Amino acid sequence: MLGRIGDRSLKTMVAFGARLRHIGIKRLLAPAVALAICILLLFALQEMSQSINYHSVSRQLFSIAPHKWAVALAATALSFVALVARDEIGLRHVQAKVPRALLWIGATAASALGNIAGFGALTGGAVRCRVYGAAGVTPAQVGRLTVFTSVSLVMALLAIGALGALWDTNLLATMTHLSPGPLRLGSALVLVALAAAVACCGARTKRIETPWRAIAIDIPARADLAAQIIFGIVDVVGAGAALWAFLPSTHADFISFLAVYSVSLLLGILGHTPGGVGIFESVMVFALRGDVTPPALVAALLAYRAVYFGLPLVLSAGVLAGYEGRALRARLPLRRVARIGRLAPLFLCLITFVTGSMLIMSSATPALAHRLAVLRQLVPLWALESSQLVSGVLGVLLLFVARGLLRRLDAAWWVAVALTAASLVLSVIKGLAFVEAGILATLLVLLVSTRRNFNRRTALFSEPFTGGWLISVAIVLMCALWVMFFAYRNVPYRNDLWWQFAFDERASRSLRAMLASGLVATAFSLWQLLRPAAGRFVCPSSQDLTDAVQIIRAQERSDAGLAMMGDKSFLFSDSRQAFLMYAKHGRTWAALHDPVGPRCEWEQLIRKFVMLAHQHGGRAAFYQVRADSLPLYLDSGLTLMKLGEEARLALDGFDLNGPKRAALRYSLRRAERDGCTIEVIDAAAVPAHLDILRGISDSWLKSRSAREKSFSVAAFSKAYLAAQSVMLVRQNGEPVAFTTFMTTDLNVEATVGVMRHVADASPYVMDYLFVQLALFLKSGGYRSLSLGVAPFSGVQPMPLSSPLHRLATMVWRFGGRFYNFQGLRAFKGKFQPRWEPRYLAVSGWASALVTLVDLSILAGGRRS
Repeated sequence: MLGRIGDRSLKTMVAFGARLRHIGIKRLLAPAVALAICILLLFALQEMSQSINYHSVSRQLFSIAPHKWAVALAATALSFVALVARDEIGLRHVQAKVPRALLWIGATAASALGNIAGFGALTGGAVRCRVYGAAGVTPAQVGRLTVFTSVSLVMALLAIGALGALWDTNLLATMTHLSPGPLRLGSALVLVALAAAVACCGARTKRIETPWRAIAIDIPARADLAAQIIFGIVDVVGAGAALWAFLPSTHADFISFLAVYSVSLLLGILGHTPGGVGIFESVMVFALRGDVTPPALVAALLAYRAVYFGLPLVLSAGVLAGYEGRALRARLPLRRVARIGRLAPLFLCLITFVTGSMLIMSSATPALAHRLAVLRQLVPLWALESSQLVSGVLGVLLLFVARGLLRRLDAAWWVAVALTAASLVLSVIKGLAFVEAGILATLLVLLVSTRRNFNRRTALFSEPFTGGWLISVAIVLMCALWVMFFAYRNVPYRNDLWWQFAFDERASRSLRAMLASGLVATAFSLWQLLRPAAGRFVCPSSQDLTDAVQIIRAQERSDAGLAMMGDKSFLFSDSRQAFLMYAKHGRTWAALHDPVGPRCEWEQLIRKFVMLAHQHGGRAAFYQVRADSLPLYLDSGLTLMKLGEEARLALDGFDLNGPKRAALRYSLRRAERDGCTIEVIDAAAVPAHLDILRGISDSWLKSRSAREKSFSVAAFSKAYLAAQSVMLVRQNGEPVAFTTFMTTDLNVEATVGVMRHVADASPYVMDYLFVQLALFLKSGGYRSLSLGVAPFSGVQPMPLSSPLHRLATMVWRFGGRFYNFQGLRAFKGKFQPRWEPRYLAVSGWASALVTLVDLSILAGGRRS
């Protein structure tokens, strides 16, 4: 018995270790650093909060006068107006223009997201790419704008800090432990350096190229840089005034306070925590501890966070939700403005995560005594006890559901709505928490108004959570646990505290709520980590093959016939009206071509396949996809690389007349002079000719010392050839060459499949074969014939090419010794086809090289 238990434990440990390996040490490094910083900050707060009482902080927070909230709101509005002006100057700097409404949306939404999510320059830049991109602003321009505004903001902070130090050195000297003399000298040098930096700029923006082609330095125009610094100062002054409004009277004046505020803000930016949380508060408490009582300062910081960080995030989400209405769409008649609406799930994800954190914190803290006295008359004890415990658990679930909202999942939306509605009711029952109820009601309204954005019908937890997400949940629980011990610092902790049930036993309720929340989060995280980490290639069943053939026959893309080779797995849509064919090697899950079936099913299938690959710790790749479907892959977060061009022959205009077809007429006559004739073999008659066809195929493989390929290359197999027609060439009565061609029941297009010929056949036999095939299909009413893809064809070097594009260019130019890329294109070019680009869509550009290697292995017939 013990042996079986030990074996089971060992298997569990092995599975856990395998899952950790698939998560990846590198991917866990950044979240682990954030966790370490959080622990250090909690220790620091523990030391600094010895003289702070939770109830005094609560009283200070609720006693803030209404006019102070109004002043803080006005200061916040001033700060965001200056922020919009900074973005407008930045757009002028990069020589771009956007409509006024788009400018306000992009600037405010980018700032709101950057303040909450951390790494403000990167997250804000991503939002600007979406919003300003609708007006034609390129990602490169957004990157230059982000660098310009970020550097100018740092310069503005330095200027405010230096001016404040020159105005009054006492506060900064106490904070930095520097004597006033060196502090004044350093501040003066900073101001001189900033003035010199502005003076050195010219009248116009200059772009300086560096030895590294991908890096260039912009020297802004003097007027632009000066205006950026001025509006940056206004931005910081407005933000600082929002905090100053909540502070009680102090010995320090506003200018000295701004100096401390700017230094705290700068340290918070350097810490890259969301909004500088923790770092900013620690510095402010340390600097103002002598002028402001700790409870009043903590209350002011909490109110400041709510006004300056929380409110803009909610308003930005509301604006993006309002985009779904006709009024805002009418004001922004842009071709790509739909990209703006897709930001709503990102903001809803953040708000949901913050709301879940709020519910956990609320369950960990005591309800107000006078509200409990009212509840004693309205609800039974069991309702009060269970509501606080369940509210904390629902908060944990919201933390996990938020990721589904980010993925725009339909199930995540329904679960989020249900959890939010239930939490809204519980917030009243557990302590008449009307502010909390208002926040939950706002989230519910935002979810309802953005319903159309969550339309991906995929299992909510089909994709494993990243290590970063799980560590973020752990950080929330750690902070909530600290807040609980802070709130009940004077409560003696005994074992019987767990079993005390009464209206005034608030510590017991919080303990039980935190225990339940921690157990649910731990159980869910362990379940995620112990899920199967790898999938294996499975040959399709006979029923899957039958269903796939029916779908192939009912649509027009003939290259889908490669599914009949039986060497690829199938992933069907929920309705089984469409499918993807794919194979796997290593960590690469490679789908061949676009989905097959109705186009309305493609987005769901692509998302489902990406999640399937990521669920097993792999990378998703879509091989040889067409240009008209690229937005679907971009929206799924994939990176694109051009693979080459497909030669498509328009049969409507194909004939042998004119000087351009002289070479083909010559090849046709020479082949006929050599005794070549054609014979078309219908699919029903192919089995009777298999021995003849196999003889030609074996001779062709032997002459090239090759073996059968698979995956994206048509291979000789009995089942595959029996599903299509064959054109056979006889020379003087002897079979010497053949090609199969795939078609569908719609008779729109055909694709060349297996092509083989014997070594001693006429040198013009393949030209003859393709000419005759084209003429035969034209007479049958077909509109186009695909001659296959010329790898890396049409990939031209460009100054701003990505590393992948440059690699493809080098392969095209210098890879001839390994594969005749240019010769293949030249052969197909004789038929004067229309060249259509084909792409590789893959999860991450850095893994594209490995993906190409795995694709070549798959083509060689190997699976894993």
